[in-house]
Amino acid sequence: MRKSPIFQRTTLSKTIVIFIVLLLTTIILVSTVGLKILLNYSVFIANFFSKNKPSSLNKTVDVYGLISIDNIPTATNSATFIISGSVVNYEKIQFFINSEKVKEIDSLSNDSFSEEIGDLTEGENRVYIKVLSKDGKNSKKTDVYTVFFKKEKPKLEISEPKDGDKTSKSEINIIGSTDKEVFVKVNGLPITVDANGNFQSNLRLKEGENIIEILATDQAENIETKTLKITYQKEE
Repeated sequence: MRKSPIFQRTTLSKTIVIFIVLLLTTIILVSTVGLKILLNYSVFIANFFSKNKPSSLNKTVDVYGLISIDNIPTATNSATFIISGSVVNYEKIQFFINSEKVKEIDSLSNDSFSEEIGDLTEGENRVYIKVLSKDGKNSKKTDVYTVFFKKEKPKLEISEPKDGDKTSKSEINIIGSTDKEVFVKVNGLPITVDANGNFQSNLRLKEGENIIEILATDQAENIETKTLKITYQKEE
């Protein structure tokens, strides 16, 4: 039902009257009892006007204990790896890979842990930790982390130059290809690899024999290398 204009004016008038009373009271307080009481009174006024506002929802926080992971690899070339972290107020730690419990340890004296776990399967693995209280009534689980296991070396193909080439030019282009998301270095210097794994770099030669080392490293730290021997001879 819509409120009448008379009712709305009455409500507005009451609000104005309340405001004037509060203003006068504030002036009196400033001139008599000082700033400290004024601040306390201001808090009361703020609470008075906000008491009808809807309160925000508070998230429920589990304060029984804590579990955190400090170190876990995103990729590895080994079926086992080290996972470390800390635990507070829990007595048992369980380690899971792809929803299967692979290890369990009891409470720790210093609330920290560093454990080797496995076995990973080729490709992506889902890893998490679960902790439990001594009576088993309280437990907590970490987020699920993805660990990529790859043991094969990345592809590394060099189309230019060919090993053993001789040239009269002081600079040559190194052109090749590798897998996606692989880092490539030529004689220790990183070069750009595009989204398809292709790369190209310009290299200055010294007169005589030049040894060129090309190194490809993937996220799991598998390494593939190619070594080329190029001879630079100036034109006479």
